[in-house]
Amino acid sequence: MTPSELRSYLRERGQASLMDLAAHFGVGIGLIEDLMAYWQRKGRIQESAAVCGKACAQNCGQVVFYRWRE
Repeated sequence: MTPSELRSYLRERGQASLMDLAAHFGVGIGLIEDLMAYWQRKGRIQESAAVCGKACAQNCGQVVFYRWRE
């Protein structure tokens, strides 16, 4: 996976969670975080966090979402 592949995916989807990105590309969360830091330094993505709203009784905590900025 390259930074441009990640960019294309976020452009298409509008936003995606850290877990969604890792699952889609089949890589570890650490790699996604590194690539997100790259795009954040360039001012191209916006990071936001939300509390998981699932009723599955799992303690998901905060879910990090990334949105591409045109």
